[in-house]
Amino acid sequence: MKNNKNFEIFLLFIIIILVHSYIPTVKETISDIGSADFNWQPTKCVFEGINHYTSYLIRDGTCPVFYSQNGEYAQGLYILLYPFTLISWDKAQVIWMVLNITLLFFTIFFMCKRFELNKFESLFIFFLVFYVIVTRVHLIMGQHTILALAFMSLPFIWKSNVTYILSGISYFKYNIGYALFLLFVISKKYKILFLSLMPCITGWLIYSFITDTHIFENLFQPLKLTFANLEIGNTLNNPFLFSFIRNISFFSNYNYFIIFILSILFNLYMLSKIKKITDDLLKLSLICILVLISTPHWGHDNVLLIPFLIYSVKNYNLNLTLFRFNLFFCIYFLHLYKGVQMYFIQILLLLKFDSNFVKLANPTIDFINIIILLTFLILNLSFDKKLTNK
Repeated sequence: MKNNKNFEIFLLFIIIILVHSYIPTVKETISDIGSADFNWQPTKCVFEGINHYTSYLIRDGTCPVFYSQNGEYAQGLYILLYPFTLISWDKAQVIWMVLNITLLFFTIFFMCKRFELNKFESLFIFFLVFYVIVTRVHLIMGQHTILALAFMSLPFIWKSNVTYILSGISYFKYNIGYALFLLFVISKKYKILFLSLMPCITGWLIYSFITDTHIFENLFQPLKLTFANLEIGNTLNNPFLFSFIRNISFFSNYNYFIIFILSILFNLYMLSKIKKITDDLLKLSLICILVLISTPHWGHDNVLLIPFLIYSVKNYNLNLTLFRFNLFFCIYFLHLYKGVQMYFIQILLLLKFDSNFVKLANPTIDFINIIILLTFLILNLSFDKKLTNK
């Protein structure tokens, strides 16, 4: 009885904090500059019969560029977002925000239930995830990572043909969903792999039909647009594990090819280790960390650390040193890292360091963050191996 009362008080306290703190977040999300990354305009173009990839590649203005909706995701995303074309931009912003909050809530709820966290642990997870800056930034920008995470998580929460099919929706944001695809490949789960490809294949065929584009021409257009967007400061310019190769002049003609090959080999190797893990929550957690370090991302993609946060809280007492560090760095990457970066730069400026040195500070910290995540991937993988061998 006492525990129930404590839980109710704790719950009420958290609800008050979150409701109060979300007022500015909601205002900014539905403001004139909010939800800028939500791909509403490219979707509208598709259902007006316009191939937005072609339009953005040749920059003919047939499909208008709206905010930062660069339209480089897989074809299926624009088919999935069809209902948003039936409403105005203002209404679409609100509904997209509510949908993201709902998806995030149920993803956490079902993960906590599936992996048997108690109600206090679950409430702590809910509070932390919805309070942190990364989640708020994701909502304000109208990003799609929560959508990808929700569907990527499904095969680890429920194992059925339906969830295997739906998990393929995560492939729409291919710089995230690719890891799940590779896991199915190296695990030789070919039936599951085929089922997971159905949303992408269906989306590709429907997109080609609606826009009257030859299917083979349309097949690689998302990747073509991704690389074309390099010229306007797209995500590919962000640091990731092998991005330092871009700065080696000797490889200048082949740098992205070399990066691609190294990244694939690294991912295949790590996934070959991860696939042996019996704990589905840890498996999902390490896949998400692998994604964050292997491909270029913005800070809002750190919502992928939510499974790792749940895993760390669930096993907090298993190995105090490791899981204390796990929890600390989850909080760091979900809430603190941008603040730490900003204050570090301010200190350098106050100490009157050379301006060229200060300019190097941000990319240096970004690369240190990647190394930290790589370290925790290896540490937790090694710890699980020790437990398995006991």
